[in-house]
Amino acid sequence: MKDYSGHIGIIGGGIAGLTLGCALLKEDIPTVIFEKMPEETSHGAAISLSMNALRLLDRLDIYNDLKDQSFIHSAASIQGPQNEISSFQTPEVLTTRRQTLMTLLYSKYLNLGGEIHHGYTFDSFDPVKREATFANKEKYTFKHLAACDGIRSSIRDTSFSANQDPKYSGYSAWRGIGKSNLQKIHFALGPDSHIVSYPINKTGDVSFVAVRKEDFQFKESWKEEGSIKDLLDDFFLYDSKIFPVIADSMPLYKWGIYIRPPLQSMICKNITLVGDSAHPMVPFLGQGACMAIEDAYSFAMACRKHVNNFADAQEAYDFVRNKRTKKIQKLSMIQGKIYHMKNSLLVLARNAVMKYTNIPGNDLRRIHDYDAHDEMQTYLSFGDLRVINSGKGP
Repeated sequence: MKDYSGHIGIIGGGIAGLTLGCALLKEDIPTVIFEKMPEETSHGAAISLSMNALRLLDRLDIYNDLKDQSFIHSAASIQGPQNEISSFQTPEVLTTRRQTLMTLLYSKYLNLGGEIHHGYTFDSFDPVKREATFANKEKYTFKHLAACDGIRSSIRDTSFSANQDPKYSGYSAWRGIGKSNLQKIHFALGPDSHIVSYPINKTGDVSFVAVRKEDFQFKESWKEEGSIKDLLDDFFLYDSKIFPVIADSMPLYKWGIYIRPPLQSMICKNITLVGDSAHPMVPFLGQGACMAIEDAYSFAMACRKHVNNFADAQEAYDFVRNKRTKKIQKLSMIQGKIYHMKNSLLVLARNAVMKYTNIPGNDLRRIHDYDAHDEMQTYLSFGDLRVINSGKGP
């Protein structure tokens, strides 16, 4: 059995785990990934990435290849169920298939000399011995353990706050990919619901996510398939032309959106949480994957600075990331309430703000302008004074 006692062990080979692996290897820090799935599956998912994530992927030499296979936006439009409200310029956003990003990260990780083991389900971790045990009874010792195993993180369950199981957010969502000539991000807002659509490449593939407020606890799943008829029935208030043309063979997925309460800390002895394992959030600001990338890049920077003392690396990471991720979690929930307004007077006020002011674009810009590299560099330079001095907003 190979000795991994000098490696950071990463549990989970999704966006968070692969980004962390790439970032650590760029800093010459050995790493190994253990992923429970025999291969990556995305179930038709697409993602959006704003500049706060893209500038980090650029530093990892991934952005240019990703851009060539994706769609870049700088404009958005908003309508009610039937009529347009406004169009406005936005900070640059890239939209793509999740699988496209995963493939590029996976290839980069392997090219940097990284190792990944598929079909390994995490069972337990002894933080004193730094020994991880997997369901197949194999055991490995690591220098440190990074939990990138998503919202249902068993590492979080066993090593952090108890009785904090994922909770239903009150929202369910449809997701699919079809064909359209749409050339920008498009939002349709209605009572207790909204639809967002965007092209994900230059060949006419358009992804949509249609979200409803539900009175019952919908099952959390990425694989529960539904029909076009069911989709249109759920969103009968909307002009059906909002949706891209969906082939009969194209699967549609419906799932419940789950969250977990914020943690007081994303670290404990010899364990660091990264991405959704630490702070799953509703998707209404398009920041879930972005936060995972920011986390991963920031932790790698802290590990480079404190390569001989991971407790100091953890402290730096937790100090910088905890405030940022909690704020984005909160803002994402608020955004859902703004999208789903029912009161007619509040809807009129919201639509007027969107139509006659720059507030929507400016709010996004404050989030997108954040540079995790600069923020962590500032802390690592002046951390003893507990000074974060970049002034880039939330």
